Amino acid sequence: MTAPTSPTKDQDRPDPVRQPSLITREVLEGYLNCKYKGHLKLKGEQGTKSDYEAMMSEWRIEHKRRACDKLALHYREGEILREVEVSVAVLRKGVPLILDPFVRDDTLSLRWDGLKRIEGPSRLGSFHYIPILFNEGEKIRREQRWLLELCGLIIGDIQEKQPAHGIVILGDRLTAAKIELKAGPRQARRYLEEIKKLVEVGSPPDFLLNDHCQICEYRERCHLQAVKEDNLSLLRGMGEKTIKKLKRRGITTITQLSSTYRPRKKYGKDRAHCPPHSFALQAMAVREKKVFILGAPELPNAQVTIFFDVEGDPERKFDYLIGVLIEKNGTEERYSLWADSPDQEEKIVEQFLEIVERYENPRLFSYGSYEAAFLRRMRQPSRKERIDRVLDRTTNALSVIYSNVYFPVYSNGLKEVGGRLGCRWTGDNASGLQSIVWRRSWEVNRDEGLKRMLEVYNMEDCVALRDVVRFINGITVGNKSENDAEGSSGTVLDYARVEEKGNEFSRREWCKANFSLPDFNYINMLSYFDYQREKVFIRTSPVLKRSRLRKRKKRRTRPHVEEQVMLRSESCPYCGGNDLREKHDGRLARLVMDLKVSRKGIRRRWIEVVSYRYLCLGCRRSFVPPDYFRVDRHSHSLKSWAMYEHVAHRASFLALQESIKDSFGMRVYAPTIHMFQFLLADYYKETLRLITKRIVTGKLIHADETEVYVKGLGKVYVWVFTSLEEVVYLYRPNREGDFLHDLLSGFEGVLVSDFYAAYDSLPCKQQKCLIHLIRDFNHDILGNPFDEDLKSLAADFGILLRKVVTTIDRHGLKCKHLGCHKKEVNLFFEAICNREYRSEVARGYQKRLEKYREKLFTFIDHDGVPWNNNNAEHAIKKFAHYREIADGVVSERCLRDYLALLSIHQTCAYRGISFLRFLLSQERDIDAFSGRGHKPGKVEPFDLYPEGFVPSNRKR
Repeated sequence: MTAPTSPTKDQDRPDPVRQPSLITREVLEGYLNCKYKGHLKLKGEQGTKSDYEAMMSEWRIEHKRRACDKLALHYREGEILREVEVSVAVLRKGVPLILDPFVRDDTLSLRWDGLKRIEGPSRLGSFHYIPILFNEGEKIRREQRWLLELCGLIIGDIQEKQPAHGIVILGDRLTAAKIELKAGPRQARRYLEEIKKLVEVGSPPDFLLNDHCQICEYRERCHLQAVKEDNLSLLRGMGEKTIKKLKRRGITTITQLSSTYRPRKKYGKDRAHCPPHSFALQAMAVREKKVFILGAPELPNAQVTIFFDVEGDPERKFDYLIGVLIEKNGTEERYSLWADSPDQEEKIVEQFLEIVERYENPRLFSYGSYEAAFLRRMRQPSRKERIDRVLDRTTNALSVIYSNVYFPVYSNGLKEVGGRLGCRWTGDNASGLQSIVWRRSWEVNRDEGLKRMLEVYNMEDCVALRDVVRFINGITVGNKSENDAEGSSGTVLDYARVEEKGNEFSRREWCKANFSLPDFNYINMLSYFDYQREKVFIRTSPVLKRSRLRKRKKRRTRPHVEEQVMLRSESCPYCGGNDLREKHDGRLARLVMDLKVSRKGIRRRWIEVVSYRYLCLGCRRSFVPPDYFRVDRHSHSLKSWAMYEHVAHRASFLALQESIKDSFGMRVYAPTIHMFQFLLADYYKETLRLITKRIVTGKLIHADETEVYVKGLGKVYVWVFTSLEEVVYLYRPNREGDFLHDLLSGFEGVLVSDFYAAYDSLPCKQQKCLIHLIRDFNHDILGNPFDEDLKSLAADFGILLRKVVTTIDRHGLKCKHLGCHKKEVNLFFEAICNREYRSEVARGYQKRLEKYREKLFTFIDHDGVPWNNNNAEHAIKKFAHYREIADGVVSERCLRDYLALLSIHQTCAYRGISFLRFLLSQERDIDAFSGRGHKPGKVEPFDLYPEGFVPSNRKR
């Protein structure tokens, strides 16, 4: 059972003045729960209150009476004022407690619960007042906090002292809680101005359903209006921000949203196993009245299955009924565990555990997290292990539905999903809220009929849960017909798997066709291009026959060797002796593929590495020089050219295989070229370390990050750090920025970055990218074309930045010329800090500018520090080109190796150095290579594999 939202409804006492145009507490509470409800309250419209709402009103009256009596016990009769209009004259009397105070002016007629005097200077003297609020529940909700903030604002304006905290009297025990007023007077005043704007304008705010609707008196009216409009807020769980984002794209109805669904690409096992919830797919299920299956929903099976449901009163933190339905070998057992009072909660938990422990390895199912939260709350030390075993074997069926099964309903509640499967409840108004009404009525009159009604309702929830689990197991096993599945009472639901309908959502990808008939599959196999060309057309085409004969006549001949290298041994590896003799019948030779690169071009050459078997005359053992087995058949020049083509020109390994064969007549296969990347990345580890060191010890760093999908892992991140001369790319498994503190420790320059929060905690000076900021401004202005506050703020910032950029264009990034703009920058920030914006988007930018005030114009005080992050974005773009062909295909190790070589390539490009010449030189220090004027040093004719490394295709 899902815990209901705490209500805030009509007060027990009417306000002093009740006019539709005045903001009363009833209007204020309605607005805090739902802006549209506040509008209806202002118009004076009445709705139909539910039984739950009527019960809460009575409970609130009783709670307020008891709270007032308890507060009155601590004061004498003359120390309490009741039902007075708050004014400076009344407050200056200094009474310790005021109950039922109210405020009245042209727009307000507001009553709240109480005021308490505390010490502290104010307009009144050496004391001031803080607000008191009565809350019948045990939890303080967001609405109560805002109501306390607004009461604090109003009393603060009267006494000219804003209270730092308020008091809330909670629950049946009348516990006093001290609540800090965190929002502050500015934020509370903005909220109050929004409410007053409703009175001035008179037009309704945006119509949206929310969680408060289930206890609202206008729920039926609003639901009918939402269905008529096909409102997006009908989809439960879709927040206001998401709806606004969709409206900016022109999507305003569920039907429109349903047309936007596109299946996601599968990157790794984790993404396919637990896909995120898609509101677009939910909308399509509602539109087509069909169940959609995404992925592979899995529910565990067992010989004994237990379905259980817990009924409780969340406001009092009291659970009184556990319904248990047990299935074993086709038989059913049903239990209803009832608690008369909170003292019996322990008893029903023990009974539940005893029932579960009768069976060996049962599987338990619940719907939602309420049951698991109840069991965790009852984890006393004496039964902690027993409850943990139950929790380990409990499955939340709702979590599987949320990710994988999309029913044609607006909400995934048990009543909606079970109703689609044919489940029915005895009571017409049966719900979690109504069960609370029945329970509290039973506590008053102990009516056995109400108790029986609750037990029946609870067991019907268990039966609905059982039917939902059966349905999911049925579609998982696939034992139903192709397009339908049977629910409870013979109800048939159409369903479809999203993977099978993939072609309806997107373009056809490269794939092998699946044919329903074996004959069709056989015919298709005989119609492939290569098969027909080699087996069919060759019989009638003379050209193809000659081509086939040419391939057969080609014979492999020994290549011409241009250089020979002799490997000798000076001592025995076994005894260390130097009395050696060459075995003339033990000559060994190995050919090495090499490229000779000159100004005129590139040509191939073959190097022969020769060695002999040796006999040690001291220990009489025979051996071969160890270095002979480490000789790489591919020279450093060949590897360098291949990686130059791969990194600089994004040639694939298969393309390089064909290019080497056609250009140089050498057979080098794609897996071997893949190994080139690994070997060179290992060879240039020291180069990468030197580049990173120069960046960190410099005076300027540009930083940025982007995502990429890795085969078998899903989404990972690539971070780039660059100065004006060096670039380094780093692989990270996630976007967390904890490693930045270790990487940039000791950096004393300026960090240029975007507005990602991970950079904010770094201790160095920072410059935020202003290009990012103006892009965000432009995006929101286009999405809110009538927001004058946002346009005004953006225009002021644009005028300021244009003046600064004009100076940079004329004189460069020199602080002696940019210093003249400091005064203009300070005046701009002072102006926006003191300005009141009504637009929510404009206030968001106001907060953002205030937060990053010290990091937006850092470049004014430094030479050579840019005001944008274009250097990092340019480096990211180079990786993005590679990502287009490697996304979801590249492995983690391959990505790490590529990033190492890409770092060297971009650093060479920033310094105006040839990446190919640097690789061919075999130099590891770019500075040393640049100091020689790009002249190659001594180059070895062949390479040796690292110690202990043997290629996968080589046997020793």
